[in-house]
Amino acid sequence: MKKLSRGFLETLSSIELIRLADEYGIDIPDDLSRQFIIGDLIQLGEELERSENAKESIVLSDEKAMNVDTLPKTYNETKIDTVLRNPVSLFVWWDLAESLVERVTETFGALSLAVCFFEDESGEKPCGTFDIKISLEDREQYVIIPAGKKIVRVDLVCECDGRKDTLAFSRPLPLPQTPQIVSMRPGEKLDIPPVMEISGVAAALRGHYNEYRQSFY
Repeated sequence: MKKLSRGFLETLSSIELIRLADEYGIDIPDDLSRQFIIGDLIQLGEELERSENAKESIVLSDEKAMNVDTLPKTYNETKIDTVLRNPVSLFVWWDLAESLVERVTETFGALSLAVCFFEDESGEKPCGTFDIKISLEDREQYVIIPAGKKIVRVDLVCECDGRKDTLAFSRPLPLPQTPQIVSMRPGEKLDIPPVMEISGVAAALRGHYNEYRQSFY
């Protein structure tokens, strides 16, 4: 497309201007003067140029976004945290420092998650725990929560040379005391409210039972 500048348009005859305006869909009355036609074409050219610049900007932004470095697999620090997935399950994620990975590998050590429950957030001694074995490659885990528990904390534990060390622990997380969940018993049909159904609680319980043939309820 030729740039619709005033210098270029002034070189065209009136017939050529009308033909060009018709090509771009500009309706030109028979009695419209030559200068008005040129003015309309210049305005159209400016609009088309702005549109093309906007498209180029979008393309450049997309290319820049595609070239952004991906997030690192590790931040080289040992930490752990949790978030409530729904009233019956947690999502736990953690990171391991390279020095720790080397130590565990060299000593043939083992890692595990200690899921600890407390009566209140200030409690020091758990009222219940269970362990989940994890590998050095793992960085996340879904955990089913026993019914009626109030506070949960997940510890990252390393066992090396016959000694267990707590490497990191999550913040204490209050658990929802949903009546339908607390009173649930194996074999009973769970009456789940529609809003809670969206969280996937029924699927989590069903999947846990189908895979492990076990219920904490």
